[in-house]
Amino acid sequence: MRGSILTASALVGGGLLAHFVLQDPGYVAISVGVSLFETTVPVFVLLLIGLYVLTRAGVESLSAKRRLAELRAQRRHRRARDDTQRGLLDLAAGRWRSAEELLTRAAPDADFPAVNYLVAARAADLLDATDRRDEWLARAQEAAPAERAATLVTLAEMQMRRGQLAAALQTLEQLEASGDLNSRGVELMARLCQKLGRGEQLRALAPRLRSTKELPEAQVNELLAQVQLEELRAAGERRDVAAINAAWADVPRATRRLSQAVAAYARSLMLADDHAAAEKLLREALDDQLDPALTRLYGDVVLKDPLGPLDRAEHWLRKSPEDAELLAASAKLALRAELIGKARSYLEASLARKPTPENALLYAELLEQLDEGDRARAILRDSVARSVGRRPTLPRVRLRRQ
Repeated sequence: MRGSILTASALVGGGLLAHFVLQDPGYVAISVGVSLFETTVPVFVLLLIGLYVLTRAGVESLSAKRRLAELRAQRRHRRARDDTQRGLLDLAAGRWRSAEELLTRAAPDADFPAVNYLVAARAADLLDATDRRDEWLARAQEAAPAERAATLVTLAEMQMRRGQLAAALQTLEQLEASGDLNSRGVELMARLCQKLGRGEQLRALAPRLRSTKELPEAQVNELLAQVQLEELRAAGERRDVAAINAAWADVPRATRRLSQAVAAYARSLMLADDHAAAEKLLREALDDQLDPALTRLYGDVVLKDPLGPLDRAEHWLRKSPEDAELLAASAKLALRAELIGKARSYLEASLARKPTPENALLYAELLEQLDEGDRARAILRDSVARSVGRRPTLPRVRLRRQ
């Protein structure tokens, strides 16, 4: 009904307009420079309408192309996100080749291309494709020049995984020289200095390690333990008890609780022939918790009364009768107390629970002194076979008569 009314109104209006226009079509003149354009009003109106229609069509065409481009871009971004997620899952699942292909294919349209290239570099490194790894790292650097630290720290981590410690340290030193070394880089540099024995360089990193909020205090203490205990070892080699105790006093309280710190202090005291102080230190630590390294060291204690440390070791042994290290330490202490039968029993029990080359050699030496050479050689052969992982398949040798 409404449409009929509008149609009728348009026809009536159009008829009236045509009636007036036909009586007087009007006159339009447009002068541009020396040119003069003349026409009637109806024609001019039609020209304006035509120009509007053409302009509107052009605008709509451009808008359609722009919308189409946006749709294509959105589709590419969506596909890139899907490929990135699948690539990350493949990397976690050990499908490194697929992960590398998906991540690099998605990188140009990804939200953060540098991330894709960095993860792809890890996948390539796991595939031993160092050339592709370096290429992806270079592209990550190009995609995010401001994130240079992420690229070089990633490279240092991969170099450390390959055992290229000196190269990894050089990479981090390059980053430090530019002032871009982040907290992760500081941690890696400290670990490298620790492994390479660069105490002075590690000592210089100590303030930055302690100011790094991302690292737990226990981890920082562990990293700095080498520097803090280096003076202990040096004083022990000089057999200077006063210097040993002074160096221990300078060790932070948190570091003193580490078993490696206690072992370093005790070993230095033993080198300086202060076995009584070393025994007390080890005894107090082992009363709190039995530690394998400290237990082994306790077996090397030499006192005037050898029964004292043996009684203490046997006291711990009653609480932990299956501790192979404690059994071996008790055997050493029993040997010093000249309790041969007890020492042999402890060694046999230790080897039965956890055979080690050191304890096997000690047992073989004891058997040699007891004139049991055949048994000693059998123990040594068994120990070597365990170390190699198998016995040799040697053909039976027949001795020829001369």
